[in-house]
Order: sequence, then structure tokens, then C-alpha cells
Amino acid sequence: MNNGWIVLGICLIVVLGAALPLIKRRHDEPPPPPKETLHDWRNEK
Repeated sequence: MNNGWIVLGICLIVVLGAALPLIKRRHDEPPPPPKETLHDWRNEK
């Protein structure tokens, strides 16, 4: 039982460590503008 708690704690630390930079970055800067993915070259003159 003790080993299960240790493994669970390590998993939580890894998940929180990976999620914190993503959460922090989202509030600091606005998201980048969307890129134009489809370009219609037929109507270009």
C-alpha cells in the first residue's frame, strides 16, 4: 500500500510539473494570431 502512494505522488508531481508552464503562459501573453493554412492560388491576380 505504501508503494502505491509513492507512485501516485510521483505521477501527480510529473503531471503538475508539465501543466504549470502551460497554465502560466496562457495568462501572461495573448495567443498568436492564427496562420493562414489554405491559400487559394486560383483567385490571386
